[in-house]
Amino acid sequence: MTALNNQLIVFVKAPVPGACKTRLIPLLGEEITTEFYKSLVHNCFSQLNKLYEIETQIHAYPDIHHDFLKKLSADNNAKLYKQKGNDLGQRMFHAIQVSLKSCSRVVLIGTDCPAIDACYIQSAFNALDHHDIVFGPAADGGYVLIGASTIDPTIFSEISWSTETVLEQSLLRAKAAGYKVQLLQTLNDIDTPDDYHQYQVSINQN
Repeated sequence: MTALNNQLIVFVKAPVPGACKTRLIPLLGEEITTEFYKSLVHNCFSQLNKLYEIETQIHAYPDIHHDFLKKLSADNNAKLYKQKGNDLGQRMFHAIQVSLKSCSRVVLIGTDCPAIDACYIQSAFNALDHHDIVFGPAADGGYVLIGASTIDPTIFSEISWSTETVLEQSLLRAKAAGYKVQLLQTLNDIDTPDDYHQYQVSINQN
């Protein structure tokens, strides 16, 4: 596998207080929530640096001119792009579709799942040798990773984003499109105060 064949897209939000990880704000406040989000992003990229022969891109939303994003791009030698689309599904489809024009395997992740490591991402690329789509399920019913060797916009259409049926709906769309799908290990992401508390417990136990 070469860099030309494998591309990793990381969706990142500009860390503006009050605009990221909003469900944690009642627990932590805007400033601490923002710093926590930044820590998740840095944790994610510390794992990506262990990958080989995979080109990484940062797709930011809504503002790519934030100093944090510019530094993240420079420090990790990753090109910075703006997400395009009216909702999360459209933005993911657009990013994957564009990448598949020059690469044969594309994996897209966010930064909300500290458990995603280099091995998990590599397993997603490996799955795409024999599957059209790969999902990394989230314990809350969504997914923390999607990879594709081919893509159709219906995979992302009419999905109830931020609900416990996201993965279920997405699998139905993939089946209807005739895609061969692989599921990876289920992981926990951090969206709610309960997620945050569980994460802190896991850190203290390690």
